[in-house]
Amino acid sequence: MPAIKKFSGYSAIALIIIFLVSSPVFSALTRPARIAIEFQYDDARDFHEGLAAVKKKGNWGYIDIHGQEAIQIAHKVLEPGNFSEGVAFLGDHYIDLDGNPAFITEDEPGIKFFDRGREFSSGLAAVKTGGLWGFIDLTGHFAIAPLYEDVQNFSEGLAAVKLNGRWGFIDMFGHLIIPYEFVNIGSFHDGLAKFYSRGRWGYIDRNGKIRIKAAFYEAGDFNNGLAPVRMRTNYRGWGFINKAGRFAIKRRYNFAEEFSDGLAGVAGDARYGFINARAEWEYSPFYDGVRKFSEGFAAVRQGSKWGYIVR
Repeated sequence: MPAIKKFSGYSAIALIIIFLVSSPVFSALTRPARIAIEFQYDDARDFHEGLAAVKKKGNWGYIDIHGQEAIQIAHKVLEPGNFSEGVAFLGDHYIDLDGNPAFITEDEPGIKFFDRGREFSSGLAAVKTGGLWGFIDLTGHFAIAPLYEDVQNFSEGLAAVKLNGRWGFIDMFGHLIIPYEFVNIGSFHDGLAKFYSRGRWGYIDRNGKIRIKAAFYEAGDFNNGLAPVRMRTNYRGWGFINKAGRFAIKRRYNFAEEFSDGLAGVAGDARYGFINARAEWEYSPFYDGVRKFSEGFAAVRQGSKWGYIVR
């Protein structure tokens, strides 16, 4: 009887393993990654400059790579910012790595408040004030005046900006480089930016020329020469294309994110894991949600709680 009980106890797991290994989507499974920070958060973001935003009981704060609270989890904000160039936007102002208000000097002792703010890139950050977007420098002063209906972060020296309902690109001096002719647009990565036209996504180069025609129902950014895209179907409709617009990793996933730190988060059927650029599973699909790897860590969800795995 004990032997029978032992077998029956493992039979369900054995059947799951047999099913997964026989599936082409889940072939060559690996064991789960090492848990670096236990599952305890209601939400969690990527690590940037050694800190990651986490949420508990409706409040946000920041932890370090050891899981220690670096900035108190006591901030009731809708969305925390990532640290970049020593500061992060939290609520209505920027804070430094110690959690203190940024940009404060003897000459300007007051806190600089903004309606919204984004990460710094190459010394500039997008902020919203008075209903319009502009870009500030690391002193908190406007380097590009708030003139735009919407903007994206600078990436590869250009930022997407929206004026009169259309998107174009400016350089770091505020000069228009690519005209306002797009309904929707992404940032430049690996020399290409996604654009939206007639219900589909494609990619343009830094001259505004179409390099990959608009043929995809959803699309992500290029990284490591690959970008995630979805065709019409939702079920196993995601794959990865190369910069020639051809599928380098076949459509087989229910969801896919951009590559980061050499890995991409994808969903097989119901669960999420990470693959490498050869479409091999680095970390098996054991998770209920994942975010990108950044600084060697990735936030992953089991049930309703988030924790972190490490490479």
